[in-house]
Amino acid sequence: MPASVAPPRGTRLASLGAAPWVVAALATATYALFSTLQWRRFESPSWDLGIFTQILQRYAALEAPVVHIKGAGYNIMGDHFHPILVLLAPLYAAFPSALTLMVAQAVLLGVSAFFVAAAAHHLVGRGAAWLIGLAYAFSWGVQEAAAVQFHEVAVGAPILAVGLWCLVRERWVAATVWLGLLVFVKEDLGPTVAVLGLLVAWRSRRWLLGLGLAAWGIAWFVLALRVILPAMNLRGQYDYAGHLDLAAVLADPVGTVAEILTNEQKMLTLFMLLACTGLLALRSNLALALLPTLGWRFLSSLSGHWGPTWHYSLMLMPIAFVAAAEGVRLLADARSPVLRGWARSGPAVLLMFALAVLPQMPLWDLTKGGTWTVDGPRPRAAAELVSLVPRGAVVASDISLMNQLVDRADVYFIANEGNPIPDRIVIDNRGGGWSSRVDGAVHGAALWPGTRWREVLAQQDYQLVERVG
Repeated sequence: MPASVAPPRGTRLASLGAAPWVVAALATATYALFSTLQWRRFESPSWDLGIFTQILQRYAALEAPVVHIKGAGYNIMGDHFHPILVLLAPLYAAFPSALTLMVAQAVLLGVSAFFVAAAAHHLVGRGAAWLIGLAYAFSWGVQEAAAVQFHEVAVGAPILAVGLWCLVRERWVAATVWLGLLVFVKEDLGPTVAVLGLLVAWRSRRWLLGLGLAAWGIAWFVLALRVILPAMNLRGQYDYAGHLDLAAVLADPVGTVAEILTNEQKMLTLFMLLACTGLLALRSNLALALLPTLGWRFLSSLSGHWGPTWHYSLMLMPIAFVAAAEGVRLLADARSPVLRGWARSGPAVLLMFALAVLPQMPLWDLTKGGTWTVDGPRPRAAAELVSLVPRGAVVASDISLMNQLVDRADVYFIANEGNPIPDRIVIDNRGGGWSSRVDGAVHGAALWPGTRWREVLAQQDYQLVERVG
């Protein structure tokens, strides 16, 4: 990076002032509280927390990551490539609960906020560190990721934030090492690493170092998609390859661009990304690292990838906010007084946007009384049902109580073919995802002909049945 872009500042953590520490602590505490309340209300946005809990169970036991929720004998390394999760195995071994993963995610998000604020401090000073740090910590992408519970990108966010902090401080080797770790977070981050490698090369003029990082990213991207995932997959393929048709994109690039620009969900994601940085991120070439993730998401045929919800935007947030901080620094030297004024107000604008959209964001639920109601009829019924499942039992369940059951039982998703005959079946006719009301005993006999089932508990639309023959 040219010297005019980033004047030297204190680089020791102790020299950063209070902002990064307070922002990190506030983010950690808020997201831990939010997650704990979710847990105590027995909320399950998806089966993902149960899946990641089974992964950590296997790693903690020094076993291959076979995840029965995905299917009998299903090795999760044939689904997504995230070996970095093994680092959480000692934590899970010490505190074996799915809640551990949610609290760990809160801590990881807090750590990422620390380093985004630290990068802002280095680029534009202490005041901006407060504003940009808080804007990042409670940005829409971070909130949405926390709300859908644990995913592997929670580990990636602090790694990326540390790497970017090193990059803007021109610690090129450290930046290369940290950013290089992202290939072990998820298979789709290889292209992002490649772009960041090119940026390291351009800024540092250490071409071998930067181009080596870019080659590392592409090599692991190809290796994961073409070798590792198919080798571990039961069908010998990468299951998500069909969501992206590059041949169709190349055959009609104009039509592809037109579709993206007219798609409401994709444009909402893009608007939120640009607005949360006050357009300042566009002044920094770090914004180029946003393109790989936006690219695969917008070209995907799966509509769940397009919008600003779920966890898909978390890895965009550190890049966007550090780029915005750098944009403030660059525009401070602009010839135009308008641009200089925009740079001066930029950090405040970032925080104002985060506050403006807060009523539509997940954390706003903390202002609602129902969020704090953890002892109502439904939570009590759910807790009783879970307590009635013997430890070590084989359970077939819908998604509703799967995350709580996985700590004490060997859980299979009831809709998967090839499951063994379970000892118990758990049904939630209100929040389990059924299209019509299901009787657990009848459904069990239909799925496993010749078996007989007895109802153990039925209340608040929850049902627990056990096999009696």
